[in-house]
Amino acid sequence: MIKRIIKTPIILFWNIKNKFIRFIFVGLINTLFGYLLFIFLIWLNLHYWLALLISQIIGVLFNYKTTGYLVFENKSNKLIFYFFLVYGFMYLINVLELYFLDSSSLYENILSLSFLDFIDNLPLNQDKIGNAIGQAIVIIPNSVITFFLNKIFVFKDEKTKE
Repeated sequence: MIKRIIKTPIILFWNIKNKFIRFIFVGLINTLFGYLLFIFLIWLNLHYWLALLISQIIGVLFNYKTTGYLVFENKSNKLIFYFFLVYGFMYLINVLELYFLDSSSLYENILSLSFLDFIDNLPLNQDKIGNAIGQAIVIIPNSVITFFLNKIFVFKDEKTKE
């Protein structure tokens, strides 16, 4: 019974032929992993660029295997350099996005919404909450860009499957 419960989602996942749909499912896992790591690191009072760098490096290693195998059905370790280049580029984009969001009044506007008053009572560094909001804002567009960059530059050659 337990084995069947575990196997069913795996079988359903492998029946999805569209790589972008697979990327969305795998991306949810990868994004949750990376975002929670980022939140934890800013909670430790790291600056957003350092928290993002650390979470990005650890996340890239995690994402390489899940994205390569589960999305593009590629087990090759030969492509990791290109994968790192894509994520390095996305890191730079992400830092710029957070910098511009941090420089704007968007965080204050969002946090002034009455239904978010509970945030003031959370055991978080209040100065870092804006960074968490900013990262949440850019996750989806950055994920779409990352998929296409991986498809075009990393996993483009089906011959490298191993």
